[in-house]
Amino acid sequence: MGGVSHFDGEKFIPFSMPDLMVENSQHMLSDKLVLKIIEDKNGAIWMVTDGNGIFKYNKGEFTHLTNKNGLTDNNTSDILEDKQGNIWIGTFYGGLSKFDGKTFTNFTKEGMVKGIEIGSLYEDSKDNIWFSVENYGVYRYDGSNFTQFTTENGLTSNGVQSIFEDNKGQIWCGTWHGLCIFDKNKFVNAVDLEPWTN
Repeated sequence: MGGVSHFDGEKFIPFSMPDLMVENSQHMLSDKLVLKIIEDKNGAIWMVTDGNGIFKYNKGEFTHLTNKNGLTDNNTSDILEDKQGNIWIGTFYGGLSKFDGKTFTNFTKEGMVKGIEIGSLYEDSKDNIWFSVENYGVYRYDGSNFTQFTTENGLTSNGVQSIFEDNKGQIWCGTWHGLCIFDKNKFVNAVDLEPWTN
């Protein structure tokens, strides 16, 4: 049995995944752990796993992507499809990669991104890709350049756990030390900016 279930409208039914083992995998928790699932614009289902890379399920068939295909780390943490159809993958030990359907580009290996442990991935309404790197804050990729934001730029912590854009176009980050809002090219503590303070 795999680590995925499908809801048929009444109950959850276990969904069998291929019984593939990756050479030298280093599972953090379980070899069946699926950390995130997305559906791409073509209807394919993508699953990131703890130690077994990525599974793509499309029209009844599985494709298994691992470090043998160019993925830098089989311990994957997050996945995102951007508006151009590229698949962005965060990993625990290999940094950030982009998959164009044929090849992987790894931005950490190429020195564009510091740190190897990617947390949250998010695409905003302006097509910027935001992602967190444990102990290195959050990055914004505008299609050409990476900009890093840390506690020096107003984050309350360099450990960012979640990223979200509200209906006003403001980027919010949940950190180990509270909420931050991106305001005029820097982050500010949400408690200092919003009216809910005592």
